[in-house]
Amino acid sequence: ALYQRSVVAVDILLPIMRDLSERSWESVAFYVRSGDVRTCLYRVESKHAIRYTIREGDVLPLLVGSGGRVLAAFSGQQGEPYETIRKTCTCLAIGDRDPDTAGVSAPVFGPGRVLLGALTLAGPSTRVDAAFLQRMKRPLLEAAARATRAFGEDASMLEQASLAADA
Repeated sequence: ALYQRSVVAVDILLPIMRDLSERSWESVAFYVRSGDVRTCLYRVESKHAIRYTIREGDVLPLLVGSGGRVLAAFSGQQGEPYETIRKTCTCLAIGDRDPDTAGVSAPVFGPGRVLLGALTLAGPSTRVDAAFLQRMKRPLLEAAARATRAFGEDASMLEQASLAADA
């Protein structure tokens, strides 16, 4: 059963992640929470020679980086910035986990609005700046909504956040 669920997840997530990477030309990862850390479950590399590199299976801290902060926020972490992350369904981080990287993340949900993981678009902060990450919020939220719908959950919260991302 675990293997079958894993195959379904990869079949849903990888095409969505590839599309987002093609659109942005940056790396896309899917992180899952595991206690007080997060693990990179899936990864699509940037087409640039210089890129943000994390491997599938890498374990990272939970409370730093956009992906970790999204996982913490939607797992009930209290206070700021987690309240804002829950409102906007995104977290933008520049130099938070690593001074040379930047990223933006959004949650992906399964049936019953169970948090499945965080979809993250990231790259070197020399190229991936705040303006780029702001422009990529809507495509990222659209990708997270597409994945959420494919897993069988209502994605209206992500879709509304996507519309608000342009405002």
